[in-house]
Amino acid sequence: MNADLRRSLLELHRQLLETQRRQVERINGRMSPGELLQAATQDLRFSWINELFEPIAALDAAISDDDEPAAEAAVERIRALLVEPDPEGSFGRRYLQVMQDEPGVVLVHRDVTAALSP
Repeated sequence: MNADLRRSLLELHRQLLETQRRQVERINGRMSPGELLQAATQDLRFSWINELFEPIAALDAAISDDDEPAAEAAVERIRALLVEPDPEGSFGRRYLQVMQDEPGVVLVHRDVTAALSP
């Protein structure tokens, strides 16, 4: 995996968490960093983002273990989620909406898809 892909994936994940945090804060008030961490792992309103986080974590683990087939599988899962997001899937529907609402996410999406290109 090249460094550009990892960097852009982590930035995309960060921006998605930030976007979801702002949406939750509009309803429930300000979240502390600890509350955000807890929400990111336990709150159903954040669960759609885990569909992206899980293959990112799998990719990191595969690289750490020097497991090329597992790394390729993780990249394929990421590619399936991001290159042409499925508007019918839970991740794709939310992701496409965030891209419409957040220009910064569109820019990072461009970086990720460029790094995913063969």
